[in-house]
Amino acid sequence: MSVSLIRPAPYLVFAVGPFMHRVDIVTKDIGATIGTRLTYAGVCGLGNRPVPLVAYRPGTRYPDTAEECAVKHLSAALKRVQLSNRVDAEDVAALARSLTEVVQEDGCRLWDPSATEEDSW
Repeated sequence: MSVSLIRPAPYLVFAVGPFMHRVDIVTKDIGATIGTRLTYAGVCGLGNRPVPLVAYRPGTRYPDTAEECAVKHLSAALKRVQLSNRVDAEDVAALARSLTEVVQEDGCRLWDPSATEEDSW
């Protein structure tokens, strides 16, 4: 009998106007560090199409620490952008740019998880 580790995918929720928005966090052990990918999942409960925000190497060997870094990075990025109540495509693009800047300023490297076969998710 095979037993699999079942771990729910973590996500972050933030409010803009009357709506709650969700960002999914996926971490993967990529050798000497953990890779982290953040994806904007849209307004909670509406089943929006996911939009990639950023993928990076946070410089840690532990997924829970990488998730804590993601919380810090997203919080800092949200403070830098002014989102409209609708959170349209332009808002999501501005959030992605801000998040990229925050990640790099924190000393983490951006990462393309689809760059090689072994790094693909």
